[in-house]
Amino acid sequence: SWVTVSQTCDFPKRLRDLIWQLHKELNKSVPQFIESISTTELKEFVKDFLQQVGRYAIVFDDVWDVEFWNEIKFALPEGNYGNRVMLTTRKAGVAFASCTESQDFVYKMEPLSIEDSWTLFCNKIFKGNRCPAHLMDVAKAVLDKCDGLP
Repeated sequence: SWVTVSQTCDFPKRLRDLIWQLHKELNKSVPQFIESISTTELKEFVKDFLQQVGRYAIVFDDVWDVEFWNEIKFALPEGNYGNRVMLTTRKAGVAFASCTESQDFVYKMEPLSIEDSWTLFCNKIFKGNRCPAHLMDVAKAVLDKCDGLP
């Protein structure tokens, strides 16, 4: 499952999103009561569900606050069993706080090279075609602002 957290995180909503995704991936119907239960009950529901499922992989994308990790970790079953939870963040403190076993699991992304930035930009904006000459200055200005960040 892929849960986009973002800067303005509504934690119960993120838990409900996760529940919806997990059920959808397993072709199960989502219980209606999840809309009306407390955050604590949502965490318990997620934990029980993941324990029953067995193996899972979850990405929490764009986490801005350590508090999100401090809350969500209680919704995840203890023990590894081949399961994976990955977190993406711009904040080093969040990354290090979420690595409970070893700080070696923190991977610091480096900016893209100018060439890779240009290739990615053209692939996304111009569907793999070349940048039209009349947009070249604008395209370069956009890439300068991005400074190697995709």
